[in-house]
Amino acid sequence: MMKSASFEIIVEMIYGYMPGKKADYGRGTQTAVSFAGGYAAGILCAIVSHPANVMVSKLNANRKPGEAFGAAMGRI
Repeated sequence: MMKSASFEIIVEMIYGYMPGKKADYGRGTQTAVSFAGGYAAGILCAIVSHPANVMVSKLNANRKPGEAFGAAMGRI
């Protein structure tokens, strides 16, 4: 969901910097803008989600048997 929303916002920003409207450009330019928007959205989402992914991986790898989620988070 976040990637889709980010993609739409980034594509709108790219077209905002361009002199014409989206309809003024051909398929090749529109494809290039879509590619750039998707690439930028992917990078943004990776930056945002990476810390949480690392924490979940550490939690799963280092959680002691019977240890509560909050206790494991505090210890890690």
